[in-house]
Amino acid sequence: MSDQAEHRRDAGLVRAEGCTKVYGDGPASVTAVADADLTIRAGELIALVGPSGSGKSTLLSMLGALLTPTQGSVRVDDVDVGSLDERARTELRAQRIGFVFQAAGLVPFLTAEENVATVGTFAGLARHVARGRARQLLDELGLAGRAGHLPEALSGGERQRVAIARALLVDPPVLLADEPTAHLDADRGQQVVELLADAVHTGDRAGLIVTHDSRVAAEADRIVHIADGRLRTMA
Repeated sequence: MSDQAEHRRDAGLVRAEGCTKVYGDGPASVTAVADADLTIRAGELIALVGPSGSGKSTLLSMLGALLTPTQGSVRVDDVDVGSLDERARTELRAQRIGFVFQAAGLVPFLTAEENVATVGTFAGLARHVARGRARQLLDELGLAGRAGHLPEALSGGERQRVAIARALLVDPPVLLADEPTAHLDADRGQQVVELLADAVHTGDRAGLIVTHDSRVAAEADRIVHIADGRLRTMA
């Protein structure tokens, strides 16, 4: 392991320190996340669990540079997200963070391969490189025979696998997922969980999955509970 890789593993690829998000002002303000400290190291998968409205998705959005904290800081791959302007945050997300959400969010008039490859445009990949990488990922995820199909011709589990391929296209060091099994049956949900865990562990990525699903917790290296915007490590 290189010195840089060792530093990333030890220091954490994603670090939140005193991270707080408040919506609104004055008496009507709402604190969605309060004083959160969290480190995700390379090769580590964290399951973030908690009831609806507890702040799970807000915290994930701050860790993924989709929201900026009201107080505190978030560092992604040693970059202080709060120091970036909107353009730089967009570039950070495109190049260093892979997202998987509840709904696959595929473009309905693009094929599976095109949906995956399109992400490369935002990350500055040449078109032929993005298409080749997309085909490779779909093959690795068991979708080589479905690459030319539109989303409407794919099952729910297949669409989520396409979404995972899309998240991994630029080989990001960080992988974040928000309830990725919410709309899947037990078998397809288990498959998606295992694919995400494998992507984190074999790719030496920092991974976090927001979930209510016990299957995710079983695959996670650490479980972190959140309630009323406050974190508590469970295991």
